Amino acid sequence: MAFTIAKKPELDINGQRWVEFAPGAEILVGSIANPLYKSHQALINRHLSAINQQARVGTAEFSLDDIPDVGLETDDDLFIELAAKHLIKDWKGVDVEEKPGEAAPYSPELCVELIKQMSSVYFLALRTGADIARRIEEKAATTAEKQ
Repeated sequence: MAFTIAKKPELDINGQRWVEFAPGAEILVGSIANPLYKSHQALINRHLSAINQQARVGTAEFSLDDIPDVGLETDDDLFIELAAKHLIKDWKGVDVEEKPGEAAPYSPELCVELIKQMSSVYFLALRTGADIARRIEEKAATTAEKQ
């Protein structure tokens, strides 16, 4: 045989994990392989691509003068909102300024505020979500090594 077609590695699409982002504070993170997360990420990418095409980004014809004076959300805002809605599922040890010491219930809107205040939460969620997705592949490799 010259070439073997291998099965695509299975990804953990429903896994979740609690991770600490500050002393006494944790977020519950889901997998980046979750179909809803991936679908919405693809929509954001297409949205940004369409905007870039309209402005002729990446071509010799691109000019700041051609960009309309319309306030569009930045890609950072869109990806932060995506993480808050589909990647970060819950939290522990988080309160709000108006009610110090009282646990704030998780909401995507409050999560966006948390990420804007502490951007490392976003990157921790992405790393953790990617790690969760790869977990099945790693388990399969470990099982194969044991045999």
